[in-house]
Amino acid sequence: LRNGAVFMIAMLIGILGITANCVIYQQKNGKNLLLWKLISDILWFFHYLFLGAYSGSAVALIGVFRELVFYKENQKGRKSLFYLLFFISITVFSAIFTWKGVISIFPAIASIISIIGFWKANPELSRVLAFPVSGLMLTYDLCCDSYVGIVNEVLTLFATTFAIIYNLYKRKVDKNENRCC
Repeated sequence: LRNGAVFMIAMLIGILGITANCVIYQQKNGKNLLLWKLISDILWFFHYLFLGAYSGSAVALIGVFRELVFYKENQKGRKSLFYLLFFISITVFSAIFTWKGVISIFPAIASIISIIGFWKANPELSRVLAFPVSGLMLTYDLCCDSYVGIVNEVLTLFATTFAIIYNLYKRKVDKNENRCC
């Protein structure tokens, strides 16, 4: 395939990744949150791979395995500190291995923040952590010409903001309903 065709494939995969990411932060439970994050990471792995953005691709691949492990751990009702530290360590290693300058650490830092959020499997925490994660990835996307990635991060910020506002509003309404009667 020519470079233009590879770029177009990367963009099409990224559009599917956008769709998955918009759904992630609307989830009400940790199980569904991890499932959608898994789908998202698979798509973004291929998107960044086709772009030659190997730091982004590496952390997305690590994310695939991370979500599978955390999903199994959540099913068993436990959370191992070992896995948290293991995934943080290999993420740091991936930044070193795929080093193309300072920009290579942005996906790694974003991934480490995500690791903490998704390990907790707490949708509210994950929504709040989406802001620094998206900021870091937005910067990375600008540097590696991932136009779809830029759109994704902007949409993720909007979707996350909407989810936070909606949940705060719903909580306030529920509280007022319980108080009235």
